[in-house]
Amino acid sequence: MAGDDAQKLVEHGKHSNPSRTTEPWENSNHPLFLHHSDQPGAVLVSQPLMEDNYTTWVQSMDMALTIKNKKGFVDGTLNRPTHNPNEQQQWDRCNILVKTWLLGAISKEISNSVIHCKDARTMWLELQEQFSHTNTVQLFNIENAIHECAQGTGTVTSFFTKLKGLWDEKDALCGFPPCTCATAAEVKTYMETQKTMKFLMGLGDNYATVRSNIIGMDPLPTVNKAYAMALRHEKQAEASNGKVAVPNEAFAFSVGKLDQDPNTTEREVKCEKCNMTNHRGRIRWEEVKDDQKSIMLLR
Repeated sequence: MAGDDAQKLVEHGKHSNPSRTTEPWENSNHPLFLHHSDQPGAVLVSQPLMEDNYTTWVQSMDMALTIKNKKGFVDGTLNRPTHNPNEQQQWDRCNILVKTWLLGAISKEISNSVIHCKDARTMWLELQEQFSHTNTVQLFNIENAIHECAQGTGTVTSFFTKLKGLWDEKDALCGFPPCTCATAAEVKTYMETQKTMKFLMGLGDNYATVRSNIIGMDPLPTVNKAYAMALRHEKQAEASNGKVAVPNEAFAFSVGKLDQDPNTTEREVKCEKCNMTNHRGRIRWEEVKDDQKSIMLLR
C-alpha cells in the first residue's frame, strides 16, 4: 500500500506542475548561451595586445571568440534585442562578459583607452582604429625580412618554417581577395611560383643539385613539394655523413691512444703506389685488438 501511495503522489505532481518554458538561449548552440566555464577572468589568448602585435592578436582573438560562439558581439552581427526583456537581459550579460575578455587580452596601458566603451562591438572597432594603421609599417618590415631570409647554417625545416611564417603574416595584412575567375587562378599560380623561387634562392650552396633538379621540373612544383625534396636531400646527406663519422671517430681515438702508449713500435712501410720506403716519414702502427685491424698512422 505504501508503494502505491508514493506512485500516486509522483503522478499527481507531474500533472499538477506545468512544464517550464525553455528559453532559446538555453540551447548550447545559441550565441547567448553561457557555459559554466564562461567566466570574466578567462584568458582567451596567450599574448596580450601590445602596440606592435595587433595583426596576430586580432586573429587569435577572432578564433577564440568563434570557439566561444560570441563573435557576433564584435563583428556587428548580433545586435541587442528590442522586444523580449529576458533576452535583452541575457544579451547584456553576454556583452559584459565579452568586454571583460577583451580587457583581459590587452595590456593595461591600452585597456585604459577602451574601458569606457558601452559594448564589445564599440571596443573592438576602437582597437581596430587605433592599431590597424600600423599595417603599412609592418608590411614593409615583413617584406624586408622575406627578402633577407636565408638558410645559413640552420636546417631546411627551420628555414622553411621561418619563411612560411613571414608569408602567412604578409597574407594576413594584405591577402589576395577571393575570386573564381580564370585570371585569379593565373595570379595565384604566379604567387606560388614566386614563393618556390624564394625558397630555392634561400637554400645553402650544398643544395645546388636539388635546386637545379627542382628548377628543371615542368611545371615548377609548389613550395611545399620543393621543401619536401630539399628535406629528403638533407636527410640523405645526414645519413651518409653518419656512416663516415664512425670510422673517423675511431681513427681519432686511435691517434690519441698511440700518442700515449710508449710501447708502440716503428716500422718502415713501403708505399703501394710509388714503391718507395718511408717517403712521407716514418709510420707508427699498433694492433687494435677490438676489431683485429692494423691502423696505420702517420707520425
